Amino acid sequence: MSTARRVAASAGWQSGAKIAVALIGVASVAVLTRYLGTDDYGAYALGFGFLALFGAVADLGLFSILVRDISREPERTDELVGNGLTLRALLWLVVSLVAIGVALVLPYEPEVRWAIALAALPFGMGLVTGALRAGMQARLQMAGVSGAEVAGRALTFAAAAAAAWLDLGFTAVLLTAALGAALTFLLTMVVARQAFAVRPQADLRVWRSLLLAGLPLGLALGINELYFRADQLIISLSRPLAEVGWYGLAFRVVELVATLPGTLLVSLFPIISAQVAARDPALRETFQRGFDVLVAAGIPLALGGLVLSEPVVDAVAGEAFGPAGDALRILLFAAALMFVNGLFGYALIARDRQRDTLWLNVTALVVNVGLNLALVPTYGIDAAAGVAVASELVILAGGMWLVHRHLGLLPAPGMALRATGAAAAMTALLWVCSDLPLAVLLVLAAVSYPAALWALGGLRAEQLAAIRR
Repeated sequence: MSTARRVAASAGWQSGAKIAVALIGVASVAVLTRYLGTDDYGAYALGFGFLALFGAVADLGLFSILVRDISREPERTDELVGNGLTLRALLWLVVSLVAIGVALVLPYEPEVRWAIALAALPFGMGLVTGALRAGMQARLQMAGVSGAEVAGRALTFAAAAAAAWLDLGFTAVLLTAALGAALTFLLTMVVARQAFAVRPQADLRVWRSLLLAGLPLGLALGINELYFRADQLIISLSRPLAEVGWYGLAFRVVELVATLPGTLLVSLFPIISAQVAARDPALRETFQRGFDVLVAAGIPLALGGLVLSEPVVDAVAGEAFGPAGDALRILLFAAALMFVNGLFGYALIARDRQRDTLWLNVTALVVNVGLNLALVPTYGIDAAAGVAVASELVILAGGMWLVHRHLGLLPAPGMALRATGAAAAMTALLWVCSDLPLAVLLVLAAVSYPAALWALGGLRAEQLAAIRR
């Protein structure tokens, strides 16, 4: 199978899995918001969000470094994955203890601290599973791994629904995530063993190499996660817990819609890494295709959200979470920017410019925390969402400059302009028909946007052929 077809197959399996995971996620949110209510859902969202912040630090950039190094030296797969497993397991223990200790110091209510402690279980299993995923991702063999992810999420949903139906309480709901993470790990290990040896290793020389390469990236990811989660932390310390729940719902919806672009980025990364290492002229075309697909996905999401955000919140969580609609409307613009920023970030990692991503994220963090501290205590979750957009704009400007400087790449804006025009037409149609049921609006969006994009020249045969290649 050619490299392009392997990328397409890998992305296809992951995309199918992400669609399934997103649908399961929507169903889970619907169950949990209605069962827990605004305050307890706020504690639930804060617990997992708090661990996600520490999780970015715990990764230390190892996933991306493992994918990059295995793509360059496939003969070292067993060695790299084995040492990655051990490192991630140790990081799980250390970071979990630190996170729980910090939570005890902060003025959180007991249920929030309990949520953080229990969230450490699925967090750790996800870290270890990530080392196995890195080996399979570098080989572009993601079919079985994608199935394992879907199975784990399905078990989590089924267990959560059962806990809600039987009224087992807050703790039981929290533990369902650990059940799903355990199943995902076990199934991923079974699949990975067919491709390479799954055996923990402790080679200090390899550890040093991985940590030196990954530390700048890990710090950058940690800072990136901090600026994206800082709003939740500041909301939790300065606003009622119900607002944490509203914002947590909006944030969760954004995470779900961002899964498909994330799949494309992860699938492209091994190819970009190999092309950068080989100084392959095809890098420019690969980068442009990725950019075109990401802007074509992100722009209609942001503009369509102006009309669809409130109906989506009402349909998923009910009237009690209505204030999340405005925050979601703003956060979808941040999500669209994140799609493109992810492409720039991966390109810089492939070029060994992790330190540049670190300094860029430090800048965004300063902007984010400063604005959140100034605005969120007074203006609440809508201000937090606006600050997220501002932070992504900072990263976009810096990322474009760095990629152009170090790789000589600057994407052509043609698709972005066409996608904006098509998305504007779609949004106008949705606004005129806004009294229709949400299902009808979603169908209108799915039909009108591609039609408008085709009319503007964004879906011509030669462009579709280039993307398929």
